[in-house]
Amino acid sequence: MTPLYIDVHIIHSAPYSNLNRDRQGAPKMATYGGVSRPRLSSQHGRRHSRTHMEEALGTRAIRTRGTPLAVAKRLTATGWDETTALAAAQMLILAADVKGLGLSDAGGTNALLFLPETAFDSLAEIANSRRDVLTKAAGAAAKAITEAKAKAEAKKAKSDTEDADADSEEEEAVETGPLATAYKKIPAAERKELQSAVLEVFRQRNASIAAYGRMLANEAGSTVAGAIQMAHSIGTHAGPSQIDFFSAVDDLIHDAGEETGAGHMGDQRYTSATFYRYATLNVRELIDNLDGDTATAQQVTEAFLRAFPLAIMPAKASGTAPHTVPHLIHIAVRTDRPVNLVGAFETPIPATTNGYVTASLDALNAHAAAHARMLGTSRIADHAHVTLSDTEFTALGDRVDAVDDLITRTLATITKHTS
Repeated sequence: MTPLYIDVHIIHSAPYSNLNRDRQGAPKMATYGGVSRPRLSSQHGRRHSRTHMEEALGTRAIRTRGTPLAVAKRLTATGWDETTALAAAQMLILAADVKGLGLSDAGGTNALLFLPETAFDSLAEIANSRRDVLTKAAGAAAKAITEAKAKAEAKKAKSDTEDADADSEEEEAVETGPLATAYKKIPAAERKELQSAVLEVFRQRNASIAAYGRMLANEAGSTVAGAIQMAHSIGTHAGPSQIDFFSAVDDLIHDAGEETGAGHMGDQRYTSATFYRYATLNVRELIDNLDGDTATAQQVTEAFLRAFPLAIMPAKASGTAPHTVPHLIHIAVRTDRPVNLVGAFETPIPATTNGYVTASLDALNAHAAAHARMLGTSRIADHAHVTLSDTEFTALGDRVDAVDDLITRTLATITKHTS
């Protein structure tokens, strides 16, 4: 079957802001073309585009370590006592018997799970359908935990010289060991049925998972190859982060006229940049992930084409209001392979008093023209662009007036190739 990719290229000028921070709170940076530039991570882009897409579709997938807690909340609402509900929900995680997947000290899982929102209800239904056996096991576990805690506390009181690591190991054994032991006392046939039921839930997918994919280590049946790939967005030019010294006035001291000094002082880091953003959607992969449902694939595609360019990136928004829209969105539907045009900016756009946007748009157009010469255009099913600029960009396909027009045109091309 002929490949079918939707490449989305964006030139987006962001104001003085800090849209994506590293662990020190500074804007993320990348070295490309020998210079340091502002960067927005692909994880950042995927998160915001996914949540906006889900809002449009009205269906969510939840990435969380809190699955046992969410399931326990549902069980409690149906009459389970809180302690038994949590133990039963945790046993469902153990029931999956996925190597490396366990429980954390906080009561959740030790790894993030990415599940349809409805999965929590499904897991609660499994627990309710096997309430007797899970309640019995949970009671045995609760008793064992109480005894183990008492034993551990007595041991700790006798030994003030135990190091912290030893204490942690003991605490973990107290919390998870009895649960696992109690679960293993459930008859093997019952455990096998539980495992099958839980894995069936873990393998559920919805539109969001079909689009963005999922990986659960050591459980191949739950893994979904995402149809969407997204690059880290980088500045088209060199640019450092900038330090902003700030002070906050203490209103009561100011009103009293006692002093005019700040109640708090500090500094934060920001940057400003013109970004090249790129993502590609594998239409064939999306349809496969949706079990051949082309209608839903069209809905997902439309939601993504709107979410990726236009999703609001809210980091530090209260102090920077960074709500700009792209200067240009270029979409190419290709029948060979995705093509990232970041090479347009391998040589950084030089700093001039004309800014970076105009030169970045020209560089993207020139690079697209170079690709057309080298690769030909026979594998481009359609391409077009929408822009705030008055300049003509002949290598970026037809110019359309509005984002809606660009999306409608792209969807029509996809329909033509998937009908």
